[in-house]
Amino acid sequence: MKISILTSKNQWFECYALDLSKKMGNIPIYTNHKSILQNYDILFILSYHQLINKESLLKNRHNIVIHESLLPKGKGWAPLFWQVLEGKKIIPFTMFEAGEYPDDGDIYMQKNLKLDGCELNKDLREKQAKITIQMCLEFVNSYEKYKIPSKQIGDESFYAKRNKKNSELDINKTIKEQFNLLRVVNNSDYPAYFKLDGNRYILKIELDKSKKVELIDFVDLSVKEKLMILNWRNDENVQKWMYSQEDISIEDNFDFIGGLQFSTNKQYLVVKKQGMYVGVIYFTDIDFNKKQCYFGLYANLTEKSIGKGRILEKICSKYIFGLLSFQKIKLEVFSSNEKAINLYRKCNYKKIGMKSVNNNKVIFMEKIQIFNEK
Repeated sequence: MKISILTSKNQWFECYALDLSKKMGNIPIYTNHKSILQNYDILFILSYHQLINKESLLKNRHNIVIHESLLPKGKGWAPLFWQVLEGKKIIPFTMFEAGEYPDDGDIYMQKNLKLDGCELNKDLREKQAKITIQMCLEFVNSYEKYKIPSKQIGDESFYAKRNKKNSELDINKTIKEQFNLLRVVNNSDYPAYFKLDGNRYILKIELDKSKKVELIDFVDLSVKEKLMILNWRNDENVQKWMYSQEDISIEDNFDFIGGLQFSTNKQYLVVKKQGMYVGVIYFTDIDFNKKQCYFGLYANLTEKSIGKGRILEKICSKYIFGLLSFQKIKLEVFSSNEKAINLYRKCNYKKIGMKSVNNNKVIFMEKIQIFNEK
């Protein structure tokens, strides 16, 4: 299958286009549709800001655009940022076939991006790029499922183009009232500003990372980080509490992480706190309908700091109950792992059953949502 990418030069997506190209086997990248002389099975048109004539579109079997709204609602400019300004934390993404008119093509797939409400401009762009790349990869790898699009249905609405004036703050409103505006401003290209007594003052915003907790999805790990977590997992003091107690090879580890790219019912995350790698939390059997999942964790045993298990469980609970709004977390633990069982009991997990695995007793535990957990 012949595939290429079309994106505007010197725009935010340009570096991410390189990443997508590599993931698809170094497919070509164009920055002007007039320079495309070949015909392609799929042309991904991503963050491209020129109108493309019908003749150019007809060269390819699919001309695919991804727009950050639930089309036909939210056509137009900067839909992600406008929805953040509206206070939305669930942002729909629509993959559709490019047509003669902007954002009016038939739909291939729609996905949702979940925000935590704290992302700033750079974070929003990174998450936008990540889900865009995931959708492109999913389209190619599940082509038979997605190749026939469906018509847009419903009433359409439009977002206007944003400009530098849209970054103006109201001096009569609180920072909290205007935090979503501060989230979408770009410190270099269109920074936040306010006017007072005839003067214009510029404000720049950035996250203080000195105490920040970071969650890094396994699919976003560097090669060095992938090798690091493999060493954690193969440590005998971690391995002995796993169902599979064999050493995992580098190849198997990389293959497993690659497979997570398209998984809808499991997620693995590395936890960093104040720049230190704390360990891993992972979720399996994720069920968005029943609002529940299983979870597990293992710590970075090369770090000597205490309380890593409690830190990992606390982050897990906030992620599942706070961000995903699930109602129940389940886990399985060997009955001989007294340290882990004591931790889970202190964290309000209750024993609900037992089973046997490889002649070892395994305890089932669960935790029901606790509101206002700190």
